[in-house]
Amino acid sequence: MRLIRPPSPQQAQQLADRLGPLARYLAGATVVQQEWPEPRLAPTQTTFIDVMGWPQTQQITLAEQGLRVGAAARLETVRCHSLVRHHAPLLCEALSQLGAPGVRRLGTLGGNVGWGEGDCGPVLLALDAQVELADGVVLPLEALAQRASRPLMVAFWLPRADRRALGRCVFEKVGYRAAFSPARIRLALRWSPGDAQIVRVAAAAPGTPLHRLHAVETALARQAVTPPDLQTIRAACRITLPADLALIASRLIAGHHGCLEGV
Repeated sequence: MRLIRPPSPQQAQQLADRLGPLARYLAGATVVQQEWPEPRLAPTQTTFIDVMGWPQTQQITLAEQGLRVGAAARLETVRCHSLVRHHAPLLCEALSQLGAPGVRRLGTLGGNVGWGEGDCGPVLLALDAQVELADGVVLPLEALAQRASRPLMVAFWLPRADRRALGRCVFEKVGYRAAFSPARIRLALRWSPGDAQIVRVAAAAPGTPLHRLHAVETALARQAVTPPDLQTIRAACRITLPADLALIASRLIAGHHGCLEGV
């Protein structure tokens, strides 16, 4: 095992590109350690690239184009930050449900999103977040989530509450009743301004990568012509979710949409 601390995000990305599958970014390591086989020893052939040494990846600032949250910002720092609470309260709500305080003090926003199964990804997708990469390129998080391999994320950009009106937002997390069991699915929903209809539905689950449920969004957008019912929403969920998760997600979405009466 090697641990390397490149002097810049650009050099970290270049190193990762050169090493390919033998490279792994390392921040809080709360997820990475769970991937190691017992007794949780780091694989000897892996080169870990420390991404915690650059101030620009840890800062949370408000700019003209939006709220910039560094990808290496600790989860607890993000949850408690006044700018995030004002401009992205749904993210704070989701973080309050994420793990124990010790996990939030170690884990980072970029690590949770890069994992693909964490609580933060669906929230950021529902908020139309963008991602700043090491080379300065900014692109929609949804586009990045569709890539098989993800480049180093430097920061996330979120809409300013005083510049773009967003409708009501909801975060749902469903797991088993047993203590210390992982969540089965994370779901985030956003309504249009004025809460007229649900316009964003995003999900992540173990074995099911972070994504938007476009078929569900389309079905809900047709409500003026053909109001969707539970079965319509469930069929749309099944396009990208396994049957058991589609069952859970469809009831949550239908409940928020107001079409569970009498079911």
